[in-house]
Amino acid sequence: MTSSNLLERIDRLVAQHREDIVAALSTILKFRTVSGGSTDEDEQLYRSETERCLKWLESEANRMGLAWRNHDNQVAVIQLGEHDRFIGLPVHTDVVPVGEGWKHDPFGGIVEDGTIWGRGCQDDKGPVIQTLYAVYLLKELGLPLKRGARLIIGTKEETGPWDDIRHYFTVEPEPEYCIVSDAGFPVINGEKGMLNVSVTATIPADELPTTGGLWLRSARAGQRANIVPERAEVRFGCAVGADTAGLERELDRFLAGNSSAHATLGLPSEEQGEIVIVFHGKSAHGSTPAEGHNAALDMLQFISESAFVTDDEADLAGFLFESCADLTGACLGIAAHHPFIGETTVNLGILEWEAGRLRAVLNIRHTMGQRIDGVAGRIAAKVAAFAEETGFEAKSAVEGRALDPIFLDPTEHPSFIAALMEAYQAVTGREGRLLSIGGTTYAKAFPRAVCFGPVDEADGEVELAHQVDERVSIEHHLRNVRIYAYALARLCAD
Repeated sequence: MTSSNLLERIDRLVAQHREDIVAALSTILKFRTVSGGSTDEDEQLYRSETERCLKWLESEANRMGLAWRNHDNQVAVIQLGEHDRFIGLPVHTDVVPVGEGWKHDPFGGIVEDGTIWGRGCQDDKGPVIQTLYAVYLLKELGLPLKRGARLIIGTKEETGPWDDIRHYFTVEPEPEYCIVSDAGFPVINGEKGMLNVSVTATIPADELPTTGGLWLRSARAGQRANIVPERAEVRFGCAVGADTAGLERELDRFLAGNSSAHATLGLPSEEQGEIVIVFHGKSAHGSTPAEGHNAALDMLQFISESAFVTDDEADLAGFLFESCADLTGACLGIAAHHPFIGETTVNLGILEWEAGRLRAVLNIRHTMGQRIDGVAGRIAAKVAAFAEETGFEAKSAVEGRALDPIFLDPTEHPSFIAALMEAYQAVTGREGRLLSIGGTTYAKAFPRAVCFGPVDEADGEVELAHQVDERVSIEHHLRNVRIYAYALARLCAD
């Protein structure tokens, strides 16, 4: 079948199912499947909403005449064909927290002026629907198949050690190839590594400073290591008659000297006995920290320069600020560059500081040529040197899953890459090319996997994963269904 004939048939099917494709995304966005909550209530809500979401997907699969298997609400499979060889389409239903300042309800599935709004439109509920309909359209095309196609629906990609995919491999066979829709177009065949490193420190208990009648009570920022914190909050204990005006002047001087920093100060009430400064930044994905503005770094710099903290507190804040302010990891001794994969990045994603005890989590995306143990070892040495110099109790440790970089060599899998390139060019009219990313996707969990969509910046789209007002236009949503359906037809049909 020629490219034009195949595309015409796919376009007719997409037009026929247009309203259903839009409605399906609107519906799946309403499930509050936020993984990695900090409370038992959060976890219970995540589990119940995930179960509801999977039951809805089961009903969709049944309606489409596709096979369905649910493995303990951890991972599910939607299958076309009984072939031993098949194309895997790993996606995930869990999402990150929503943040503040949304135009529309992030779980409302609102459709307005040709755009669908909600947490997960890009990451990763939009791709769930797009690949589901691509498999369905492949079925509707009625072509004889040499390979099958299977959605592999994970439920906890955003947090933890990917137990969902580990479970998959205990109950399901390995795909021949995988297309992961969790990044961008055209074809991403390289990913940086990823590890989270926690830095903990305890400073000696000093007398509370009496000058000014203020003392550092707590400092907090971030909910997830892989999100640039858009908000950071420092609280000062406040005695009667405290020099709050002095703290306000100090903040004004800091902001005047740091034009990119923004903060608001709330004066204390008699009941609270504290004064709060909130630093405002810009959220971004932890793999691209330069695209955001880290409010935690502004807060740490302010604390390190403040006259209303102890010398030890200033030293600790200064050490963490200096270690993380260079987003390439140079101050941690882990900066590196690879001509295809790119440079190592560091994001200070979580900060918890109270009563002289600090915990920070750094999200590291290391490049090709670096290994987990080497990166973690350099950070540990930096922290140990700081502890020896100051006498503080301080250490670092790797938390959760840690993954090294990956690269799929196109010369070893030419027909697979060619089919994806053809699909992209046939639908968009733009020439495909190979790219790498700093993000971590399920491509790291499967052999012979690449990322393919869902965002195409060449088509005017903006990457909004993990950001406020995540959304997708109906035009781009349908475009992706067409691309995935075309790719599957080329890879699966005789």
